Amino acid sequence: MRLLQVLDPHKYYKLGITTSIYSPDTLKSSGNRASIYLGNVVTQEIDVMGRSKSIDNSYKANLLEKHWMPPINYEFPFCVVTKNGKQTKKYAQRSHLNKFHWLILSHKDQGLHCKYCALFASGSGGGVQTNTPLKRLVKQPLKAFDDLLGEKGSLLTHQRNKYHQMSVEAGKSFLVTYHNPDLNVANQVCKQRMAQVKENRDRLRPIVSRIVLCGRQNIPLRGHRDDGKIILNVDKNEQNTVVANQEGNFRALLRFRIESGDSNLRQHLEVANSNATYISKIVQNELIDTCKDLIQEAILARVKEAKLFSLIFDETTDISHTEQLSLSIRYFYNGVIKEDFLTFCDTYEMIHFEDARAERRLTGVKLPRIVEDLCFKFDIDLAWCVGIGTDSCSVMASETKGAVHELSKKATNAKRCPCNNHILNNSLAKSSKVSACRNASATMRKVVAFANASAKRHKVFEEELEGMALQGICETRWVERHDGHLQFQGDNLVKICNALHRITTWEDSKTASDAQCLRHVLCSSEFIIASVCLNDVLGTTVSLSRFLQTSSIDLKRATDAMKDTIFLLKQKRTNSDVVFQQLFSESKEIFEQLDVEIRLPRIFPRQKHRENNQPGQTAEEYFRKSIYIPLLDSIIADLEERLSPEVLSLFNLGVFLPKTVYSEVDLVAVREAVKNYTELLHRPHISTVLSEFQLWVTKWKREVESGNKVPEFLPQVIEQCECVTQIYTQI
Repeated sequence: MRLLQVLDPHKYYKLGITTSIYSPDTLKSSGNRASIYLGNVVTQEIDVMGRSKSIDNSYKANLLEKHWMPPINYEFPFCVVTKNGKQTKKYAQRSHLNKFHWLILSHKDQGLHCKYCALFASGSGGGVQTNTPLKRLVKQPLKAFDDLLGEKGSLLTHQRNKYHQMSVEAGKSFLVTYHNPDLNVANQVCKQRMAQVKENRDRLRPIVSRIVLCGRQNIPLRGHRDDGKIILNVDKNEQNTVVANQEGNFRALLRFRIESGDSNLRQHLEVANSNATYISKIVQNELIDTCKDLIQEAILARVKEAKLFSLIFDETTDISHTEQLSLSIRYFYNGVIKEDFLTFCDTYEMIHFEDARAERRLTGVKLPRIVEDLCFKFDIDLAWCVGIGTDSCSVMASETKGAVHELSKKATNAKRCPCNNHILNNSLAKSSKVSACRNASATMRKVVAFANASAKRHKVFEEELEGMALQGICETRWVERHDGHLQFQGDNLVKICNALHRITTWEDSKTASDAQCLRHVLCSSEFIIASVCLNDVLGTTVSLSRFLQTSSIDLKRATDAMKDTIFLLKQKRTNSDVVFQQLFSESKEIFEQLDVEIRLPRIFPRQKHRENNQPGQTAEEYFRKSIYIPLLDSIIADLEERLSPEVLSLFNLGVFLPKTVYSEVDLVAVREAVKNYTELLHRPHISTVLSEFQLWVTKWKREVESGNKVPEFLPQVIEQCECVTQIYTQI
């Protein structure tokens, strides 16, 4: 099952100046208080514990329980020791951390700390009072690794110290009372304090629930005026009504809850001081951040349990002109393939530019560093990353300086898993290389913009098109782009020309002249033929585009569909004479309805800037050679180039899909898979996996002979085989 989980790490995709890796200080400034993140910056907090820096109990508990652990491929720090004139390196080791539960490694200072003493053995921190000078392992990192073990070693000596033992007891007692507030001595002695704690939590509960509700329903929280005390008796005077109408949804929901009978919330808002109502925008942001931390913590806990995962990231500019990088993670958990959004960030804020006035460019080197920073922040070990999903633009996919190439240097086991729908989109964009097709699409966009520029024009087009409104020609959504091209086919094109003809009679000279120019282009031979050719090609690919946007699709089915589409396009190219003859017949009907003639462009013997065919050819031959065939050739060539051998090699694991017989080719594929994923599978012997594969094939042969339905796709295989993972441990 473990190899099958690697089979489909990505199904679709909907992230001279140097950059610097984020330090724990910088990561802390982002405000994320998730437990995994706290582990990354634990040493930064511990370093200053002895300098009277206080932290809250929640933060302290996370420091004790969920501190950062170095990943598998982490390079441990070392010190250089000179002995007998020879220098040797002495390393801190993972075995030291495993043997001493109180010991942690500081990535920032490249040294060792005692987490209990740093928190509880500091007099300035309110811990155990002692006259022992606290330096190494407490206020200062231990960087001398030459004498750690042994009876007189630094670690055992520290462990025997009384202040260390008292600090450990203080830390354990703190965790017990933190997780069980009823055991807190202050709460046991003072019942009134415990009652106050319960009351405060009851006051916060409805406030938090309203924020969660707005988040789940995608409802904005704030309005024009969200400051000050909330008005409860809105209907008593008109001024209160005006103010309440200017407030946001969050305060309106609180008021609605009070009107529904929540007396505790009413009492809280009436009695509490203005600085203790917990409904301000600052508190709202803090509660939202807390919700974010809890969600991320749950996702990361599942990822750690799943172990293997794939990263999906992309960067784009949002509506506020901020360059955002989004990061999602795909993994296998409890028999289900999950794909969770993890975070997004401002790419320019994540990158440090040496020259503040220099051009801010996002390159294939800088983007993976941002992803590495985010993985470090969330304590995600890239050694267990098996797939990287991005789009196919040059910044991402370049084999020399692309983001995937650079990130693969750290994620050595990861394979690039491109978005097939984006591959199709980029290939269809190659149609712009055919000037007639490019000009036809541009003309369609101009007509749509012209029709929607005013209500008066829109009304004319609506009347001619019998209530249908013209839709924009979308550049990125290819299903919608196909629908947009369909608007200019057949009878619709005639109706659009009629609408433009009506507008040419208006008194507004500019509008009338623009309409006349557009109508002239729409009635041209080149536009009509190009639009028919585009419709034919887009009609072939639109079903594939819809299929690639479905949620339940694996990599093999997606690429099989891509290959089928390429095969169909090649058939059209081979039989272009017959296919284009039919398309040309359709074009003739449009010419007759528009009452225009099919005209060839002027042909000159030494023509350079346009398709130059020999004089004497028919119009059908000319347009077939100048528009239809180049359009097919450009799209087919680009699709084949994008489905590279590296991408197709991902399907070697398809050999593990259910089958009743196997061949020598299958055994070779199994050996290759074991070779590629040996590190992830703890170096299994090839003969063991081959024997397991033969048993695997025998199992499915028995299922077929019994008349049971055999799963065809990866998710179905995983779902049915969870019960037999103890038998097929490597598969």
